[in-house]
Amino acid sequence: MMNKMFAFIVLAFLAVPFVALAQSSISLETLNVVDIPNDSISVFSEEETGFLGYIHQKYVFHCLGELRLVDYYGSAFDPKDQDVLQFERTLCVRQQMNDYDTSSD
Repeated sequence: MMNKMFAFIVLAFLAVPFVALAQSSISLETLNVVDIPNDSISVFSEEETGFLGYIHQKYVFHCLGELRLVDYYGSAFDPKDQDVLQFERTLCVRQQMNDYDTSSD
């Protein structure tokens, strides 16, 4: 009886992290492009890092018909700031151009 109880407790402790991971995961497959306006940032999670003014944030940027999942560590910013949106747009275009360059070989 004790062995079964011990096995159940160990199994319960091992299963809890996997359930939490499954609930918190963000996937581009589950997002709908229509729900996110073009050239915009949609923030999905934000947490403090322990350093004053720095955050860990996960967001999606919609650019050129694609969703780009960004896992960001750094200082806090406003997702509607035009400078931030311009920076993301530039990165998106550069990535798109790199994708075209490597696929033509």
